[in-house]
Amino acid sequence: MGETGAGRVLVAVTGGIAAYKIPGVVRRLREAGFEVEVAATPAALRFIPQETLAVAAGRRVHTDETWWEESGRIEHITLARWAELVLVAPATADAIARAAIGLGDDLVSATILAGAKKVLWAPAMNPEMWQSPATARNVATLKSWGHRFVGPEEGAMASAEEEPGTGRLAGEEAILAAVREALAEDPSP
Repeated sequence: MGETGAGRVLVAVTGGIAAYKIPGVVRRLREAGFEVEVAATPAALRFIPQETLAVAAGRRVHTDETWWEESGRIEHITLARWAELVLVAPATADAIARAAIGLGDDLVSATILAGAKKVLWAPAMNPEMWQSPATARNVATLKSWGHRFVGPEEGAMASAEEEPGTGRLAGEEAILAAVREALAEDPSP
């Protein structure tokens, strides 16, 4: 684990409505002693302001706009090496699929592809999307690579016309417990 406390966690925010819950997750991680960085996809920033994530993290947010810095630092490599755990939250069906097929054309997917040590996915999506054969196949692929999942949970969804189902972002306590468990796990095969 990290020298500064409980460990180094990169919270990778993808573009789902549950992104509005992520500042609370970031605050909880920091309160628990984790060193936290936040990266957000362009789609995530349509749901949650970058400034809100920055305030929760206490530092700037890594985005596609900061990906290549004038200093020559390549953020996806730097972040993949820095993070002891990448927490993808909310993890959309799209983000899961992109990782399962090895796409890396945004900062978040490139960071995962660049060899993130451990990846924990916190899915949040429509129940039908979660239950689709494509998502099941992609989740199975990621699990076979050693990636972990927390949730999704059953409950009311953001869309009022939908019946409750499994697809809701896991609660803050469940995510925090899964982060602790993932970081405590010995990475040796």
